[in-house]
Amino acid sequence: MEDIEVSYRNTRKILNECKGSAQVIKDKLETLVAKMREAKEDYSEVETELDAVNSHISKLNSMLSDVQLAIDWLRLGHNPGPRRGIHRLSMDQLTIPVDPLRMQSYAQPAACGSPTTLTDSERKQIDDAMSVLSQREKQCFTLKHGLCLSLKQIADELQISRGSVQEYIENAERKLKEPIQTSLFLISS
Repeated sequence: MEDIEVSYRNTRKILNECKGSAQVIKDKLETLVAKMREAKEDYSEVETELDAVNSHISKLNSMLSDVQLAIDWLRLGHNPGPRRGIHRLSMDQLTIPVDPLRMQSYAQPAACGSPTTLTDSERKQIDDAMSVLSQREKQCFTLKHGLCLSLKQIADELQISRGSVQEYIENAERKLKEPIQTSLFLISS
């Protein structure tokens, strides 16, 4: 695979050299056309050659673009163009406000002896952290993160709009962000 990439890099180098030579010829032809205009001579043949050189440079640029795409593809292992949405992470995906298992155990107390069962002190710690939330924010947050319901399901359950649910959850996450980061007992082990 590395041999192929080296081959493409060499091809790119040769194409850049050809483009540089063509650019020098183009510059000379443009100055010649300018001098012939000043002297009021016929410069149609030189202009035809200039158009041919411009076409040649355009083709070289296209080949350079294709070779660079191949090099990038080999280096990255996927299409180097705009990334698909699945490859991008939103801020919500990058930060987890709470341990999902603990929150689910909080919302649905499991059977005794389950590995996700919370102790009374852990439940008290979560209650303490969530004490900064209003009743509606707490309901929405618990339904979203504890029972893993969608915004629409929460809206139907609480008989409020989907936008309101989203606003309550965002407010709750914002309010909980500071206690989670500063409280030693909420750090998951």
